[in-house]
Amino acid sequence: MINTGSTWEGYKSVANDIRGYNLTATNANGVIISSLEPTTQDDGSTALVLGDLWLDSSDLENYPKLYRYQVVNGINQWVLIDVTDAIGQNGILFADARWDTTGTTNPATDPIPAITSLLVSDYTDLDAPDPALYPRGMLLWNTRAGGYNVKEYRAQYFTSASYPNEALPTVPSTWVSVSGYDSDGVPNFGRKAPRGVVVAALKSSIDSSTSLREDANQFNLIACPGYPELLPNMITLNTDRNNTAFIIGDTPLRLQATGTAIQAWAQNTSDSLVTGEGGLTTVSPYAAVYYPQGQTNDLSGNSVVVPASHAVIRGIIKSDAMSYPWMAPAGTHRGLIDNLNAIGYINGSTGQFVSIGVTQGLRDVMYTNKINPLTFLPGSGLLIYGQKTLSSSPSAMDRINVSRLVNYVRLQLDVLGRPFVFEPNDPITRNAMLAVVNSLLNDLVAKRGVTDYLVVCDSTNNTPERIARNELWVDVAVQPTKAVEFIYIPIRLKNPGEIQSGNLASASAVGTGA
Repeated sequence: MINTGSTWEGYKSVANDIRGYNLTATNANGVIISSLEPTTQDDGSTALVLGDLWLDSSDLENYPKLYRYQVVNGINQWVLIDVTDAIGQNGILFADARWDTTGTTNPATDPIPAITSLLVSDYTDLDAPDPALYPRGMLLWNTRAGGYNVKEYRAQYFTSASYPNEALPTVPSTWVSVSGYDSDGVPNFGRKAPRGVVVAALKSSIDSSTSLREDANQFNLIACPGYPELLPNMITLNTDRNNTAFIIGDTPLRLQATGTAIQAWAQNTSDSLVTGEGGLTTVSPYAAVYYPQGQTNDLSGNSVVVPASHAVIRGIIKSDAMSYPWMAPAGTHRGLIDNLNAIGYINGSTGQFVSIGVTQGLRDVMYTNKINPLTFLPGSGLLIYGQKTLSSSPSAMDRINVSRLVNYVRLQLDVLGRPFVFEPNDPITRNAMLAVVNSLLNDLVAKRGVTDYLVVCDSTNNTPERIARNELWVDVAVQPTKAVEFIYIPIRLKNPGEIQSGNLASASAVGTGA
């Protein structure tokens, strides 16, 4: 449909649009759908006319790529329409507008109305966008009658309760698009349409859940495998739980294995508003993301593609079982992957899994951009080979082992403090609290979680004002144990007799790193 200034009208019913084009002469079947640039209308013989529309079907991943045949500098040519422009006369609006031409077709039982009939009708449903709010010449993509998206059947949708003082259609039921929109305001089409429905449901389930926030439910890992879009929601959940868990996130399944593509996603060069397939916008010292994806077998023996978190969740659980949460879940000791056959990504054009090796150069790009690699090392096999968090700034909290140490200490201090609630706020209580916290931290020193600590719980931090507010303050400072992530082994070439003399510093060195 097209805006004529006061109404939305069927595209082929307008004899003179704002550009001076006679749209009644455009392609008889409406939009020309072709994987190649059309040279005629779709009957194969009628010449193209100004105003013809072409939908490029060769790139379904970036659907819809819509072109208009128009004059540019005196030359007739196809011009790409900016589908993100929802305000300009050369832009396009995506919305439910109508199912048929009269409001009398039952969308559940009657035949689907022909596109040719809609092209010459200006009928719109009661929930169609108000044409007065948009400029003349703007296109309207009717998602209700269009395809490649997900719709939900709504019985008794058009009622007097919802639309008082309006002339109701004969059939009150209709289809409503529920695929959602991306951050640019373009609807999710194709494979992204059902994904949009699933993402919306997952976000709602996390955001609205009270059970996930109850103290009775204890967990120290949070993940939603395959859905980077859920990172902000999982972080909010963790914040509500006083950051006592760690979040395992994923990179997009279709993220190509090049330094350029990985860096572009990590640095959000596409300016996506929220984390998703377009880019990473999330920061948190209690979350980490991994790349690449994996291939494994399902219970029937079929080869299936799984997100990186499929291996990482298992890896962290195994690491905790053999050591402690504050030990880095990576490397040849605690990062072995035994539930993947290969690592790689999904080719966005073919939909096929591409198996890759992760080179040192690619790992360097990933680590610089806070993405933890899965890799294959000869003699060791598939490994988790990184432990960076999505911390916004360099600090001890930009490493997973330190963040999980903080998770653990927070949870334990909460448990240890409960018996002291409602006790007298006097030196006896404070000393008892000090003793149990010291005992906890002494244990962490013995188990290599911290190298030093300091606990204060006395009159210096429990002032009369705080006591009057019924508060007991315990200040805890810890010095976490850092993990080895880079090993430097300089190799120096010496002349005969120099090694015996102990003179290592005089000769030049050849350095190697691992």
